Amino acid sequence: MEGPCFWDTPYKGVLLAGCLLLCWGPRAVVCTVVVHVIPEAPSVGQNITLSVEVGLELLRHFDWYRGRLTDGSTRIFSYFPGQDRPQRNGVQFTGREVGFPNGSLLLRGAQANDSGIYQVALQLVPQGSEKGTVELRVSAPATTLGPRTLPPPGSGTGPPPATAAPSTPQVLGWVVAGVVVGILLTGALGAVVIYHLVLRRSDLAGG
Repeated sequence: MEGPCFWDTPYKGVLLAGCLLLCWGPRAVVCTVVVHVIPEAPSVGQNITLSVEVGLELLRHFDWYRGRLTDGSTRIFSYFPGQDRPQRNGVQFTGREVGFPNGSLLLRGAQANDSGIYQVALQLVPQGSEKGTVELRVSAPATTLGPRTLPPPGSGTGPPPATAAPSTPQVLGWVVAGVVVGILLTGALGAVVIYHLVLRRSDLAGG
């Protein structure tokens, strides 16, 4: 007596179809890629690169998203390497985002409200996909006090004239004036002395 044949069961069609799907069906494998923020501590006004670290796989296309969701409402742009018009902008595009064929994103002139979660979805050749997530934090630039500079003369905000040091030509002028005054005073004093001597001699001669 032969045992029951497994393939004679009424489920043999379902089992056969399942085996075919497992053996020959497409395998969608999603890997995680690393995204680097360059520079590591960006501030307002800088250009920031979200650099994707991928292997030697070729990219069919990739999509960048701003936020935790990855749908049409958060898409910044899609990029198709090798096409004449590779970048197709989405609703989150601000005019400052530029894509590169290796999957990276350049954000020009970063602003404080650019901070947040960014996600990238890569479609590989011939099949497969990779995803990456990074958090961007844009800080305000540090304010530093530079050396204090004096305003130009005549601006009305400089030091008062009484405290300003005299220049070299002014000092020489005062020295010359002092010498001239001294000479004049010496001559006058000599004239007075001579005048008194002449008068005294006249008085002695008359006496």
